[in-house]
Amino acid sequence: MTDWLLRLCGVKLDQAGQIAGAQVALRNSSMLGWIVPLAIVLGALAWWSYWRDAREMISPARRRVLSGLRMLLFLLLLLLLLRPVLVFKVETSIRRTLLMLFDASGSMNIRDPRFDEADLKRAALAKDLLDPRSGLDAMLDPARAGELKLVPRVEVLKAVLKNPRLALLEKFAKSFDLETYTFGQALAELAAGPAMPEAPASAWVDQLEAKSPSTALGDAVRDLLMRKRGQPLAGIFLGTDGASNTGSQALEAARLARAEGVPLYLYGVGITSPRDIIVANMFTQDVAFVKDELPVTVRVRGQGLRGQSAKMVLRLGNEVVASQELTFADDDEQTVALPFTPTAMGEFELSASIDPRDDEAVKDNNVVTQRLKVIDSKVKVLFAEQAPRWEFRYLQSVLLRDRRLELKCWLVEGDPSIAGGEGSPYLKTFPTTKDELFQYDLVILGDVGPKELGAAPMQWLAEFVAKFGGSCLFLAGPRSNPAGYRGTELEKMLPVELAEAAATKQGPERPTLLELTAHGRTEPMLKLSAKDDENVAIWRRFPKVYSVARVARAKPAAQVLLQDSDETKASKFGKMPVVAQQQFGLGQVFYVGTDNTWRWRRNADERLYPLLWGQIAQKLGLRHLLGGSKRTQLTVDKQSYSTGDRVTVYARLYGADFNPIKDASVEGGYTVKLPGGPAAGERQTVTLRAVPEQPGMYRGDFTALAPGTHQFSVKSDPGTFVEFSVAEPKFESGETAMNEPLLKQMAEISGGAYFREETLSKLAEAMSSKQERVASTVDAELWSSPFYFLLILAVATTEWALRKRGQLK
Repeated sequence: MTDWLLRLCGVKLDQAGQIAGAQVALRNSSMLGWIVPLAIVLGALAWWSYWRDAREMISPARRRVLSGLRMLLFLLLLLLLLRPVLVFKVETSIRRTLLMLFDASGSMNIRDPRFDEADLKRAALAKDLLDPRSGLDAMLDPARAGELKLVPRVEVLKAVLKNPRLALLEKFAKSFDLETYTFGQALAELAAGPAMPEAPASAWVDQLEAKSPSTALGDAVRDLLMRKRGQPLAGIFLGTDGASNTGSQALEAARLARAEGVPLYLYGVGITSPRDIIVANMFTQDVAFVKDELPVTVRVRGQGLRGQSAKMVLRLGNEVVASQELTFADDDEQTVALPFTPTAMGEFELSASIDPRDDEAVKDNNVVTQRLKVIDSKVKVLFAEQAPRWEFRYLQSVLLRDRRLELKCWLVEGDPSIAGGEGSPYLKTFPTTKDELFQYDLVILGDVGPKELGAAPMQWLAEFVAKFGGSCLFLAGPRSNPAGYRGTELEKMLPVELAEAAATKQGPERPTLLELTAHGRTEPMLKLSAKDDENVAIWRRFPKVYSVARVARAKPAAQVLLQDSDETKASKFGKMPVVAQQQFGLGQVFYVGTDNTWRWRRNADERLYPLLWGQIAQKLGLRHLLGGSKRTQLTVDKQSYSTGDRVTVYARLYGADFNPIKDASVEGGYTVKLPGGPAAGERQTVTLRAVPEQPGMYRGDFTALAPGTHQFSVKSDPGTFVEFSVAEPKFESGETAMNEPLLKQMAEISGGAYFREETLSKLAEAMSSKQERVASTVDAELWSSPFYFLLILAVATTEWALRKRGQLK
């Protein structure tokens, strides 16, 4: 009926449109000023005509009806001049697009060990063994439970999409246009249309495969939103276990979805508390000394195993070198200390493992490995100092007792006779030749002035670090270090910028605490405990220092490890750096801006002071010690890679006369040793090309394709090589529980909803209830419409008929 009336008004609406309101408007409203008086005159004339001519022929009631019809006819005719229109407000629903996004990462292959009844019922609901409308209240046949205990997550997802009683895809297709995507490391579109017209809507589901080695959940949602920006979207239906181990934050992507008006409807696949032992990380040195105890700390987590025990075993190669029983508490990560003493030199694989349980979700995340090199050489350290100050005395004592170090000291103000005794650690002079200096691995430069050192030794020291991979440690003092090195080669090496000369002339300082920076918390040299929180607490307990060298700021390439907590010494660049490090050419420069570290022996554990300085000296000296030939220096940008990563190799090459090689390119190559086995395949050739404006420096790149230990060398010096490890990434087995809290947060933030198998029957209804409607207006030209013509005709005909009946002309 409504549609028929609209057609009479000259309006035709689309089936999706609904009338939300209507109003009359006049297009020639400017004529209303003289149309109204004219209507009054014509109305009065009609009334007077019937009153005068028909008064004696018809009754008063009929006369009033006829007068009214005549007035209405005049009014309708006058309205034609005003051009009346009927304005309809029409709301039209838009057929929007529903984006379907499915997890294709390796974690979707996890076979969740379902022991809980609710988890078994969820798998049964997915595989159409239970009525989805009954949810978890349905009764599960115990005979079917066995086939549901170890179903992979990706198979559960496929079963849900193909479930005929849920009919999700069919319901979606009725209301929305569908586009399907998968994600792992990157977003990929999946052809969701059936191959044949008669094929079911779910025919493409079998294309879903879980192969990606990592999950970038946040990136996937963000990229999909950017691709579809500006298009009418019903939302994103996202099937995932919530793992997100690379890329941007998933919650930030959910906030972006809310800003774009795109709700996320998340279906959580998997179980929230699978039983699993996760051996996460191992912390120890890359290089150890034979017959010297090596601290090893392993982080492990027992998921769903509260109160149960396990045995962690540490192996060096195939030999068990340490073990420890542990008991799991809650799902929190715990650390296990496994110190041991290596007894043989060589290259080994150090592994920490726990035997997998039968009921674990994943059995290949129970072991963590690391390459370890055991050596018997000592780090050669040269300690140059002006006078026997307290810092020198304590530090010299610590370094002399460290069996991993071979220490020689040059004391400017010392009696020359102290260098004459048998086994004396003292030297009469600073090394007088470049070759003599280059025999050391680490040079500790105390409060020695440039005049005492001399111009040539300072130049040698810069070359020792930059070109030959040595390390230099600046230990500040009140006389010359670091302010006295202004304008010398040593100033270029410093990781800090010197303050103005006036700023360095300060009176007695008040004691101050040194605090760890973000870089300092992660720096292995400053790790005094395997636990991060405990390490920070140790540094806070250290006594205050009474002397800190004034510097302006850290250089751009430097890392600040410790800073002065005194806000009055801060600058616009932040708090004043006290301990900093930076790469200088091939070598390392370490700066300690206080000579009060000896005070840290008081009111603290006595072992911490020698532990700290032992770690610093060993880490700085080992790089040069293990460098092999001094004329061939090889480095890589990282020590550990995942398969598929890009490896960048740098080579600094010198001839027999220590002059840099000037060839445009050199040939290098690598061999791969499989884990626990021999070399795999032939040597692979890599061309290294000269780096512009850096004589003797070459660079090459290649992709790490095979797991194992890679050994890289150049053709001109095959005996010198650099080793690094390549492993298959294990991102997907690091966290085996479905991340339900994350998925719920994403749904809430975006304005969507979170679903499990027992609530999926309500998903299509929840999406359809949020239909988007667009309001528009449609004008019906009443004055020229069939309805208006019929109305005039009806009024005129009625008056004519009544007049004839009353025998009027």
